[in-house]
Amino acid sequence: MDPPTTSSSAFLDGLAPEAADNESSTPFQAMEDNASVVSSNSVHTGTYSSPPSFQAMSPSADEDANAVELTSVNSLLSGANTTRESKYEPFNENDNDLKVYHGHADFDPDMQFTQISGSKWYFGKTKRAAVKVLYLVVFSMIGTLLRILLSQLFGEECQSPGSVGWLKAGQALCFTDNGETYMEGGIIFNDLPGNLLGSFFLGLMQSTTTMNDLPKAFPIAWLNEKNFFQKWDIIHIAIISGFCGSLTTFSSWNSEMVLLMMGADEDRGTSIFRGFFGYLIGVETALASFVFGKNLAKYLHSTSNEALDREANVTTRKKECGVYINSQLSDYERRFLSELDMGEFSTYIDPVAEEHLHRWRNSTRENRRVGNHLLPLLTDVEYSCLVLDEDINDELLVSAMMAKWDMDALKKWREVKRNIPEARLEILEVHEFRFAPAFRVAFFFVALAVTGLVLVNEDDDYSVTYRTMIYAALLAPVGALTRERMSEWNGRWKRFPWLPLGTLIANVIACIASAALIAIEYRMHGGENFWKSGTIRAVKIGFAGSLSTVSGFINEFSDFLSSENPIRGYVYVISTIVFCAIPSALTYFLITFNEEPGAYYKNGKGYGY
Repeated sequence: MDPPTTSSSAFLDGLAPEAADNESSTPFQAMEDNASVVSSNSVHTGTYSSPPSFQAMSPSADEDANAVELTSVNSLLSGANTTRESKYEPFNENDNDLKVYHGHADFDPDMQFTQISGSKWYFGKTKRAAVKVLYLVVFSMIGTLLRILLSQLFGEECQSPGSVGWLKAGQALCFTDNGETYMEGGIIFNDLPGNLLGSFFLGLMQSTTTMNDLPKAFPIAWLNEKNFFQKWDIIHIAIISGFCGSLTTFSSWNSEMVLLMMGADEDRGTSIFRGFFGYLIGVETALASFVFGKNLAKYLHSTSNEALDREANVTTRKKECGVYINSQLSDYERRFLSELDMGEFSTYIDPVAEEHLHRWRNSTRENRRVGNHLLPLLTDVEYSCLVLDEDINDELLVSAMMAKWDMDALKKWREVKRNIPEARLEILEVHEFRFAPAFRVAFFFVALAVTGLVLVNEDDDYSVTYRTMIYAALLAPVGALTRERMSEWNGRWKRFPWLPLGTLIANVIACIASAALIAIEYRMHGGENFWKSGTIRAVKIGFAGSLSTVSGFINEFSDFLSSENPIRGYVYVISTIVFCAIPSALTYFLITFNEEPGAYYKNGKGYGY
């Protein structure tokens, strides 16, 4: 059970004099006054309580009445409503090395009409959610159309020359050197180029928080930190989840491998071994494409943010010496307090004003090292005073004075820095997306697709292909929005909180649906009208294709590989493949067990897995 929290005054009144005189009674034996030093291993939220060494001397107090909760901007933005209490655990650098967007990351739509860190929102939860949905609709349609076009460019036109009207003879990009390729029954599937391109774009769209040793957090790493696009958070979500998620598809990849292993092509028969290599190639190529995009983003970051790149190099050397870098602070404060040599990127500040910060640095220098027992307290004090620009509460103040920190210098610096633009904390104000423009853009795309679906009504192969493409694009937002909603389940399984449960379930459902639709189409013997056969293919390509994702799946796999427990990444990949392949194969078999082998390919139905 957590120790009861107490106020500093109550603690001072109840502290026994003989306990204070005992040099071995506390870890703060050199301090002059007798008071509890309180700290927290979390800067996001921290409820301060007496340290374990003082618990026996602390009078009982109501835990909720005297708890002092500090809520950071990042907690508000992420919608966090839980409080972590100080346990005086060994300090972990990763726990306190917080990188916030200073008023941008994960804005909580529940906080309507509230000014947060200088960023004003003039619409509430419902309108913001509607705008997000509208842009997800638009970008999921674009991603799906691009996926279909790439599969035609690299697959269908090579397999059946002249079948794609917008491609002239010889323009297709085939996988083989003789200009021909046979996609059916092979481990190279139609949508492999889409998976590679989507994974690359997702790697390129990574934030600085996903990259090691970058000193400052902002949403798009490869852009300059002050670029206007950094503020367009809803568009970031639409690109990452809508465009990249729909451009990549797990269901088509899985369906091709299931057909390969089930022996849908009578000329080749069952080939489980080749199917295994098909999964292996799909994972490796997508991961390599994602890493390439991420590395390119990091390189572009160094060219567009030269000062931050210089700081990153200096920071690496400082961290090797055990110096802790408080990345929550403004650029000037972070560099000055950590004593980073920025060379030509150094900022000139009035020496009189700088003297206050210099005094504060001198009084806290020994505590700015990883593993120092007062480092959590120091980060909390600086966060409250310099980031939130608030007066320090009594418990923090007493603890800081006990540590012999120059609080007078810190307060004076906070006052003078308000008039120094170079020393202020830069607030990234998110763009205010209005409903009307978003609605007009989404309406235009949907209306254009519906018009094309109605006007292109011929029965020739070209017209049927184009109508299927448009129909699939119209159904794509349903899958993308469902996947986005299911992503909220990630980390919700209490038994396995590390598992991206939402992504896993979305991929499994999409794969089973795709296999079932292929099996149903397998049993169709031709002569059906477009609205029957076209709907089956549109649901398979549009809905199931957008419900599943390779880009998000690979992103999560990459996160596992760079974590302290990379084996979980391999468990996640193998589990996803097994849970998708076995139910899909069983579904396909139950529907087609009495059909002639190879009929699917012979009828020319191989496109659109």
